[in-house]
Amino acid sequence: MCGIAGMFGRPDQGTVRRMASAMVHRGPDDEGFHVDDDVALGFRRLSIIDVAGGRQPLTNEDGSVWLVFNGEIYNHLELRAGLEARGHQCRTHSDGEVLLHLYEERGVDFVDALNGIFACALWDSRARRLVLARDHHGVKPLYWAEAEGTFLFASELKAMLASGRVSREINREAVGQYLTYQAVPPPLTMVAGVHALPPGRVLVREQGTTTTRTYWTPPRQDATPITDSTEAIALVRTGLEQAVARQMMSERPLGLFLSGGVDSSALVALAAPRVPHRLKTFSVGFVGADEQVLTEWPWARIVAEKYDTDHQEVVLTESMFREALPHAFSAMDQPTSDGLNAYWVSWAAAQHVTVALSGTGGDELFLGYPRDAHLLAHAEAAAPWRSLPAGYVRGVMRALDRLSPSSLWPGAARTLRALRASAGLDREFVTSNSIAIFDLAERDAIVSRELAAAHGPFADPASWLAADVPADPARPGDWIARLEQRAYLSYVLLRDIDAMSMAHSLEVRVPMLDPRFTEAAARIPWEMKLRDGTGKWVLKQALRDLLPDEILFRPKMGFGLPYNTWMRRSVAPLLHDLLSPARVRRRGVFDPAGVERLKARFFAGDDGAWRRLWTLFVFEGWATEVLDAGVETLDVAA
Repeated sequence: MCGIAGMFGRPDQGTVRRMASAMVHRGPDDEGFHVDDDVALGFRRLSIIDVAGGRQPLTNEDGSVWLVFNGEIYNHLELRAGLEARGHQCRTHSDGEVLLHLYEERGVDFVDALNGIFACALWDSRARRLVLARDHHGVKPLYWAEAEGTFLFASELKAMLASGRVSREINREAVGQYLTYQAVPPPLTMVAGVHALPPGRVLVREQGTTTTRTYWTPPRQDATPITDSTEAIALVRTGLEQAVARQMMSERPLGLFLSGGVDSSALVALAAPRVPHRLKTFSVGFVGADEQVLTEWPWARIVAEKYDTDHQEVVLTESMFREALPHAFSAMDQPTSDGLNAYWVSWAAAQHVTVALSGTGGDELFLGYPRDAHLLAHAEAAAPWRSLPAGYVRGVMRALDRLSPSSLWPGAARTLRALRASAGLDREFVTSNSIAIFDLAERDAIVSRELAAAHGPFADPASWLAADVPADPARPGDWIARLEQRAYLSYVLLRDIDAMSMAHSLEVRVPMLDPRFTEAAARIPWEMKLRDGTGKWVLKQALRDLLPDEILFRPKMGFGLPYNTWMRRSVAPLLHDLLSPARVRRRGVFDPAGVERLKARFFAGDDGAWRRLWTLFVFEGWATEVLDAGVETLDVAA
């Protein structure tokens, strides 16, 4: 994995060097630059493939096309063989070099041939064209902006800020999305004027204009789905085996995050026989007299012992957590309410390996979250409302939306859920209790008066989903799976994993999200994914001979930190400092009185308030570590 950066139009090597230096954690092994009259490209390298010869920027045979590339192309060997058979000359064994020659043959459609995780920039000097591209699910990030007559891009928001060419103003709409949704969905970023290239997109900058093309979105259920469960189980097993085999390539030490859940355990079962040594696996747990935290160590041990892995149980203490918070806030790159888990398991693995496999994606592909069953039930309850006039439904929903959930009697709460499902599962998904941090009324109350008054109401919290996940009320289970894949997986989990792992110079791969495996999963009806109340049913059946039932069918736990305890103890002084009335007022984003009321509730013993307070704390911690950089006062932009 690496960090890339660049400028198009009036390039300045010093600017691009600053941008690259801001991402040294993404690429501690090497750096490289290419500068001509039109473009400057910068690169920081974490060497994984072709360690000796894969330096970047890379160029084609005649030096007319240049590339900086972040990621891994898992089908690069087969692509290389075809390219060389057609007369292309590859100078290195780097997986990234195939992109240059594919571009020579296919132009901007080169991405259609790729299986991998990537963010890249291609400079075509003859056409004076800059091409940016991002992988299918958005494992690797890419940001861009137009400023001072130049087009800038980078792997991190911190690198964009380091250019000195973009504003440090906070994006008002991004604040509204963050408070509702726990992260900032693309194309928004928390910095005004800086855009995130969404997953599955190609951007072309030429002749002073910028255009984007969508080449991939989470696939809808196949028009001719598999109806035989035996065939579906075999498809899942074969597809996952192939995905793991493709993603094992590495010239550096490789390990695996092992939580003891179904997905990570499946990867251990399939990966362990493929390495000539004991596979290294990693789990994180907690110690302390007062921490009441459920640990998955016993189940991780079962899997580690069954497959004889070199298993590391890493103990996270309260003091370690508190001392690392400033670095963790900086590592986020953008504020996120749920990134610290990935920070610590990445830290643990990075002590021993350079590459780690993660089981992320199984829940989203195969309806593994408890909320999926609830959403399906709400979709069924919504059926009668679909026959009523849309304006009437919207009016009732707006009235109920402005009330706090705690003030709704049960019948009204059920009606609101049905109305949301009738209006669209996408909106219900984003605003559900398991996703949303603040409901809409709480969000509007916690922002400052200035922010609330600027430029009218916030956008609908699910408005950014329509392009990638079009409505499909006739197949609600399939619709929910695609919402999980884009709204939660791509825009929350994968962004957190990339930012937190790269902060420790660790590459994380996600075999469950191999594009071929994702597309195979779309051939399976949702009724085989969520069957008889069991999520991931078809996946679990495909693993019956590899994992014991106590792993496959135990209740889902998830990985959680003891936030309540630590926030009231060692983290409390920092929390009070960052969310002091004077500091909140100076930032101008939140209402100081509202923040004080929330703090008072939490420290008086209201455990239900911790998640909201943590979200505000993270925002201010991130703004302090990433945005401020000596700036005394920050303005809020529309």
